[in-house]
Amino acid sequence: MRVAEGAALRPDHGWTRVDQDEQRVRSGWPVWTVVVGAVAAVVFWVVHGALIDDAYITLSYARNLAFHGHWGLIGGEVSNSATAPLNVLVLAAFTAVLRQPVVALGAVFVLANIALALLLRAAARSSGLPGWVGPLGALLVAGNPLVLSSVGLEMTLAAALLGLLLLASVQVRPVLFGVAAGLLALTRLDLAVFVLVVLIGRPALWRGWWRWLLSAAAIALPWFTFSWFYFGSAVPDTLVIKQLQKSWGDWDFSNGLWLYHEVFPTAVVISLIPPLLGLAALLVVCALRPFRRAVRLWPWALLGIGGVAHYYVYTLLGVPPYHWYYAPSMIGLSLLLAGVLGAIRRELSLLLGCALLVAQAWFAAAHGTPWREAAITTNWASAADYARVGTEVGRLVGAGTVTSPGEIGALAYFCDCAVVDGFSDRGYLPDQLAQRLATAGPPVRALLEFNYRNFTPEAPRPITHTLRREPGPAGDWTITSTWAGEAHLVLETRER
Repeated sequence: MRVAEGAALRPDHGWTRVDQDEQRVRSGWPVWTVVVGAVAAVVFWVVHGALIDDAYITLSYARNLAFHGHWGLIGGEVSNSATAPLNVLVLAAFTAVLRQPVVALGAVFVLANIALALLLRAAARSSGLPGWVGPLGALLVAGNPLVLSSVGLEMTLAAALLGLLLLASVQVRPVLFGVAAGLLALTRLDLAVFVLVVLIGRPALWRGWWRWLLSAAAIALPWFTFSWFYFGSAVPDTLVIKQLQKSWGDWDFSNGLWLYHEVFPTAVVISLIPPLLGLAALLVVCALRPFRRAVRLWPWALLGIGGVAHYYVYTLLGVPPYHWYYAPSMIGLSLLLAGVLGAIRRELSLLLGCALLVAQAWFAAAHGTPWREAAITTNWASAADYARVGTEVGRLVGAGTVTSPGEIGALAYFCDCAVVDGFSDRGYLPDQLAQRLATAGPPVRALLEFNYRNFTPEAPRPITHTLRREPGPAGDWTITSTWAGEAHLVLETRER
């Protein structure tokens, strides 16, 4: 019996306590699956009324695709601002069956967390670690306040796919690695950082390079080819839109967590504890890698290195510190932490793991049940505020077109009318693209020009109404958030 698989024999050939514990885990894994699913369902109920504005952009895309076969944020306008095509496709499939986008999101959230637990469990057992590492890792991710503040975006799906990437790395399965790489590319292109790190760190995968390359291409190329010809852009327009935004004054991705700590101190601290412990564990694993017992943790360490590399790449880009940009790094390091906890003494690891989960549960409950606002958010209003205002705007605007006040997702979703800005109307894209090309270096400029080679500019939709935000409370359309304080929205009719 191999030691790497956690098996050892007594002199009388009986099973040791390690084997007995592992056998109990194996026989009880369906129970753990139910537990993870039940916790994920409760967690989603807690946060479902506090989805951030960008989550409603995704939900609008999914609803339009499910009910009308239309790819766009609003009806009648084809757009390409969905950063995560795979997330939209999955949500649309569930929405077509369940008929309610938010219910569909809940189903996807629960299933993705169950998938992550099962994939981590399989990776743990293949690494010679106890099976409870799977549910522990899934719950550490699912309960992270920053990740919960990103529900509706692609981070839960991305976590499950990182679990798939880890399994392929541990078992050295080139085809599965390629499948994971292709799905990650369709989820967020920047997640390719994790794929590259794992590929570099696992030379055993190089021998089957053609198998992972073909499987990744078979998964990802059809969509990117379709997008390049149909939308005129292989990658989403958010690549241009977000880069134009750059920093928020003195704050960018490199120091944005300090900004969030000033406004949401408890949420940020609870969010950072697992990844910071994972970072410390990463240093230890790297230092101990020459020793045989640490080798089994190396694929897990590569996820942590991927998290660090992702953080570094975003720091170099100087993008705004949107809170969900930090989620991939936190997820990668948290999954590493779960693996390391499985490699140390059982009593200590379970004590620390349970302490982390209790801290997350305490915060989730203390923030309110259910949440009225995400734990970390830069939105100007709660989802409930935008639902109230958006419904009224839809009634007043009717078949007209109204400009976005600066946040479009929830307003467009609840208005179910034509709310326009650069995310919903590609008529604004030519000016945005010209601005980005003007500041790009030769290599980036060439890539952007190639990407938009098939793009045909169109004029923006004619505007009939303007919706703008003004400071301070006033009337029925007062909106408020912890981040922005009180303000109000004003609807004006434009002269024809």
